[in-house]
Amino acid sequence: MNNCASQSVRRGLLIGLAWALMLCKLVPLQAQTIDFDQQIAPILVSHCLECHRGPTPQGGLALTEGALAQQGGDSGEAIKAGRAAESLLWERVMADEMPPKHPLSHAQKATLKQWIDEGANWGKRAVDMFSITTDNRAGRDWWSLQPLREVSAPALDSKWGRNAIDGFVMRRMRDAGLSPSPEADPRNLIRRLYFDLTGLPPSPEQVAAFVAEPADASYVKIVDELLTSRHYGERWGRHWLDVVRFGESDGFERNLQRENAWHYRDWIISALNDEMPYDEFVRMQLIGDQLIGGRDGAAATGFWVAGVHNTVVGGSERMKQLAREDEIEDVLGTLGQTFLGLTFNCARCHDHKFDPITQSEYYQLAAAISGLGYGEREVPQYEQRAALNNRISELAKTRDDLDFEAKQKIYTLTPGGGKTIPVLLRGDPENVGEIVSPAATRAISGLSADFELPPDAPESERRQKLAQWITSQENPLFARVIVNRVWHYHFGVGIVDTPNDFGFNGGRPSHPELLEFLAQEFRRGGYRLKPLHRLIVTSSTYRQASFGQAEAAWKTGSDVDASNRLLWRGNRRRLEAEAVRDAVLSVAGQLNQVMGGPGFKDVSVTLNNGTTYYEPLDVDAPEFFRRTVYRFNPRGGRSGLLDTFDCPDPAATAPRRSVTTTPLQSLSLMNNALVLRMADYFAQRVREEAGDDRMAQITRAWQLAIARGPTESERELSDRLVTEHGLPSLCRGLFNINEFVVLD
Repeated sequence: MNNCASQSVRRGLLIGLAWALMLCKLVPLQAQTIDFDQQIAPILVSHCLECHRGPTPQGGLALTEGALAQQGGDSGEAIKAGRAAESLLWERVMADEMPPKHPLSHAQKATLKQWIDEGANWGKRAVDMFSITTDNRAGRDWWSLQPLREVSAPALDSKWGRNAIDGFVMRRMRDAGLSPSPEADPRNLIRRLYFDLTGLPPSPEQVAAFVAEPADASYVKIVDELLTSRHYGERWGRHWLDVVRFGESDGFERNLQRENAWHYRDWIISALNDEMPYDEFVRMQLIGDQLIGGRDGAAATGFWVAGVHNTVVGGSERMKQLAREDEIEDVLGTLGQTFLGLTFNCARCHDHKFDPITQSEYYQLAAAISGLGYGEREVPQYEQRAALNNRISELAKTRDDLDFEAKQKIYTLTPGGGKTIPVLLRGDPENVGEIVSPAATRAISGLSADFELPPDAPESERRQKLAQWITSQENPLFARVIVNRVWHYHFGVGIVDTPNDFGFNGGRPSHPELLEFLAQEFRRGGYRLKPLHRLIVTSSTYRQASFGQAEAAWKTGSDVDASNRLLWRGNRRRLEAEAVRDAVLSVAGQLNQVMGGPGFKDVSVTLNNGTTYYEPLDVDAPEFFRRTVYRFNPRGGRSGLLDTFDCPDPAATAPRRSVTTTPLQSLSLMNNALVLRMADYFAQRVREEAGDDRMAQITRAWQLAIARGPTESERELSDRLVTEHGLPSLCRGLFNINEFVVLD
């Protein structure tokens, strides 16, 4: 071919290519065929299946399977394959009549129309309502239901940070343009630490020693001492009792006392002090009667019966059945929220509206605890008798130990036979569905929900399988929830700010990678709680000041993150009701440190016409000055001082306490009978320790109350108050200042 011909061919090709490019702009390319599973199923899940599924779908139209959809609904044929314009479904969607509240977007409408015009081809499997997360609900791909991720801790800043926690926190601060606050002053820091780990104030001498030498080594030594203190279990046991709604009466109309429920409270405190691994701690509460039996096994399983129990069993059979179903729902709700942050109870009458838990799975879980019973039972207790009797002692001049078996009136789980459980349609005992086997929910990725048990399996096997499922190494929620719960009590808010709900309606983690890291470390470390506490309280994040020592950092932080979710400062926190009462007793020198046993009763108990009434008592005796965790705690048996500081009634779980500020709090700290009495004891203690010098008394009173001496103006006002009204008035006033009830 000559050059002219070759050039002519090239020109022809270029011209052809140019025409092709122009035509591409004028004529649309043929659209790709719609993929049902990738494009249509998500639309159905997020916008349609809430109403159009199940045995009684809205309008008679089910859209979970092609065969069901082809049957149409009450209005006739809904989809005409290949003819969208003639399809009733498309007409309703195009007119924004369906879905009624949130019409489809233009892009979604175009996708749906094209799918119908292409023949309305369905996938091979039924559309799974719970397969994906949408704008309205969580699917099985929800963040908290996924396996724990391996996360590496960021490198620490050269100028700030002591451990891995600080690396994660600093990274989030930097992303938001924030910087950390300075470290809290030694006095505030040590008070924060004492109250967090033991719920009691440090002595003035303990504070002074740390202020004199606030080095890291001194701080860590104090942390270790507090974690080994017996008061640690009392403090953190109280937190646990809040979550499991432990009370010492039945509730409801009769509200009878539970004289022997205290064994569960004591077991919790002892287990925490003994550093029982958390997975064992949970298993004992679920199946302790099977694991070790005896007193400890029975006491631990008091978890199952910590809540209310309706003892009014009269009425129709239907009413009895409904009462029992209410009881099971309450227990399942507590079980799921306490250990997994899941609200199983919301699936009693229908599939969960927001989380991927079906109604059938709710009744599978109900089958696992169908043998639940409330009551007292005697259990063997082995003790050592120090001496047989005085006669033998006198004759033999020795005292021999003797093992003997005794019986001990514990209020705990009284398991019955496991029952065969059907699904109750709409939660109605008279509308019975299919029989289900004991099992769990399939919502958690990588964790089998199948207990491999028949519907009539023995009660003991059901609870064993449930305990194994909850505490499984493959259960990511088990570690995430408790790590977040511990964080919540140290900072006043969790990484997830809803400690009992990790589902769609719960909070989102402020530091997702930190939560994963802590959960992994907790699991790798054998589920030990005290190392987790140690890691948190020794971090620079925990040790930040709660006020603006650096004005620029404070102003920027307040503008960017007023709620302090990014932890650029410490959180100012008011003491809980029990800590306020315990601090009053401690400062007054009257705290009775006897541990365990039946609680002290600062209420009268009156049984009248089948109802139990609890009225406050004012008693001045050492046995009533024990820590508040040992207070007999009936439902409805309130305390004026505790109530005003937001102590919750144990009728319901309290994963987060309300924190209010009301005039009643000051009135209680001024006029409550216990406070008045403790002010007198406080003044007596001050006189004994400071002598007769008034200025020395004033200084000592301030030191005992808030671990610092008074300023010059405070000293002058205190002197005037003592001169005019006496030392007890100053002591009462010190119970009322902010620094007594607030931690900086």
